[in-house]
Amino acid sequence: MSTIATNTITNVAGNATGVGIALSNAATYNSEGGAVTTNIAQGLLKQWSSFGQNSAPFGANTAGDTFNTSSQTDESVAVVVANLSSNMGNTTYSGFNSPHHDRGNGNRNYPKMGGQCVQTTSSYKAVAAYANGNIDDCTMSSGVAGDLA
Repeated sequence: MSTIATNTITNVAGNATGVGIALSNAATYNSEGGAVTTNIAQGLLKQWSSFGQNSAPFGANTAGDTFNTSSQTDESVAVVVANLSSNMGNTTYSGFNSPHHDRGNGNRNYPKMGGQCVQTTSSYKAVAAYANGNIDDCTMSSGVAGDLA
């Protein structure tokens, strides 16, 4: 195995911005403490999105920050469908979401993913409900981890 030791990698124009480095799916890095290694391709989020169903903070039915998200749809009250730009390799990927409504104790949101029947390789549903069982439009932040196709 060879080792490359350098302080700076530059592109052919001589600057460090815009440098692209391709890594194989077996590339790893050492943890901060050096005790373990993590596979770079497997250790990254594959998709994330933020979508405002109500007016705050982005505007009604407006996307915020996204990655690998082709579109988002306000399907119904407290249900957002996120469509992926690049498909996942299977339907058993790990998904998460964090609905935000307001800071009132009466409106604590509880997140859930839509489940296997609505979690496909190309989309998923992010769903929210209040602690008291009511539902309302909210701002949904969600994402997935797993293997891309």
